[in-house]
This record gives sequence, C-alpha cells and structure tokens, in this order.
Amino acid sequence: MAIDTKSLTQIITEFRALQTKDAVSPESLGYILQRIVDLLSTAGTSETVTSIQKLLDGFKAAGQAITALSQGQSDRNHIYANKSTVNLATGAVTSTSGIFIQQATTERAGAMRAQQVIDLNNARRDVGNLQKAVDDANKIIDTLATKLGLNTGNGVIINSNISCVVVDGVLHVLGAQNLVANGYVPYLFRLVRKRNPFKDKFATPEQMASKRYCPATKGWGIFGSIYTVHLSGTILSFSTNPHSFICCKANGYSTSPDVLVSHHVKENGDITFGWGRTSVNLTDKRSTKQPKQRMIRLRFGIGFAKPIYPGRAKITPANLASSLAEFSIIYNPSTKSWHFGK
Repeated sequence: MAIDTKSLTQIITEFRALQTKDAVSPESLGYILQRIVDLLSTAGTSETVTSIQKLLDGFKAAGQAITALSQGQSDRNHIYANKSTVNLATGAVTSTSGIFIQQATTERAGAMRAQQVIDLNNARRDVGNLQKAVDDANKIIDTLATKLGLNTGNGVIINSNISCVVVDGVLHVLGAQNLVANGYVPYLFRLVRKRNPFKDKFATPEQMASKRYCPATKGWGIFGSIYTVHLSGTILSFSTNPHSFICCKANGYSTSPDVLVSHHVKENGDITFGWGRTSVNLTDKRSTKQPKQRMIRLRFGIGFAKPIYPGRAKITPANLASSLAEFSIIYNPSTKSWHFGK
C-alpha cells in the first residue's frame, strides 16, 4: 500500500532550514531516521500489492453494479423498472428505465397482461353466475323431488328407475333397494278399460238412478291396494285373496301368475275372466271345428309410492315415486297355464 510521506517531507524541509552552528545534532538526525523507519514499516509487501491489483482488475471486468431498483412506468403488457448503477472501475453513477419483465405468451412465462386480468375477472363472474344458476336448479329439483317423495331429507335424491325381469318363472324387480329403504312400497297396476259404479253420498236418489256409472276410462288402473304385492329381496309375490277381497290384508302370497287372474267356467264350458269392464273368453270363437283356446297377453306394471291404505285416497301412476316397471302374464293354450313375460 502507498506510504504517507507528507509529515516526513515537512521534517526534512525544517532540517534543511537550520542555519546556526551546532543546530544539527545526533538527536535530530536520529529522529528523522526513525520516522523513515516507521513509514517503511507501514508499507505493504509485493503480495499485497498484487492482490489489490487483481481486485481492481476484477472491478474493471465486472463493469457496473445496481445500487437502486424501483417500479417504472405503468404499462398494459410489460413491467418496467427504474435502476441506478455505478461503474466499479470509475465510480460513475447512471440511472436508466426499461422493460424488466416481458408479457407472458403461450411459449414463455412472463407478466400477466391487463386484458388477461379482465378476461379472468369476467370468467370468475361467469362462473359465479353459473354456480348460482346450478344452485337455483338444484333447489327446483329438490322441491320437485320432495313433492314426488324422492327426497330423503338429507340432500340425497333416490334413484327412481326400476325394471322387471323374469328368472326361472319368478318375477323380480330391480333397482328398488333405495326406495324400500326409505319407506316406499310396491303397488300393482293393470292396463284396462274401466267404468266404476257411480257413488256420491251427497247425490239425490234421482241423480243416483240417472247416473249409475262413472265415465269410462282407459289406462293404468290400480289393482288391489297396498296389501296386494309383497317384496322379498327382489322377488315379487301377489295376494292369494279372491279378487273380491283383493284390497284387504292378504291371507297369503304366491309367486305364481295364476293368482292375478280369476277364472269362471260358463255352462258351455268356456273359461272367462274379468279384465276391467271386459269379460275375456279363453275360447277362440273363430275356430269352426273343435273349439280351441287362444293365447292371451295381459299387461301389468309395478310402481313404488308412500304407503296409502285402502279408502284413504285414490292411487294413480301420478302418486308413484318411481318409474312404472311393466311386465305381462301370458296364457299358453298348449299347456293351459299362465306364465310371466315382457
């Protein structure tokens, strides 16, 4: 490192100015020499000088260093920055402003553009509107499900689609487990044409005499009551009561399709059965030779609803909480027996 010779130069100058005899003494000369020695002792070695030179060369090679950084001008697509730098070799300070982060593209990451923020806010608003629409739709669905009896009360909608299948001659209903677990029971329907007797306790005798029957209807009508069908697992069985007591509590149940049809033998030997307001004859009247029986197919349906006991209310497919699962029973004249079919 450099030696400060200012004080030593001043002493030498004063020494040279001595004019009087005997002014120069060993003491004054020794003082000057000691000062020279002290200054020499503070001088660095050649290794120190080399290290310092390397450091200076490094500063020159590095060029500039950032001394301050702040947000620059506002822009819709880029991020600008104001920066101050110092030249490490000369100490010169400069300030500049320019792009710090470019806008993001599909090829590289970067700053989000203003339009992207607008689009994101619009998307968030649209999603909020969509969620509100979904919530409103769910409320409507819950209301309808509650009216139809499909809502369990804990936000779960019961799957109401059921179907009938025949396995080894026995009728099964599929998809009814959740309905049964939530208190729904099966009802039996027939596709018939009916004309019920007119009954009105407030009608006058004249009205009762002039109007013996209600208007004729054709469609799915309830057959029996809550007691007509029994479900065990997926197996359906039917009341063995006579059809005149089909609405009453069953004395027993059978999986045979025969219990769904009541037979009557006429005097001429023809077998008939009632089907709504129609009396169906098993004999084929078109046969000109020996009378033969004909094949007949009768349509039935199974549906589930809340328990409605006889006489409390009229039961129609509109009361059902499930789909109407159709099946049929078919009379085979060759075997003279009924069996389940689709």
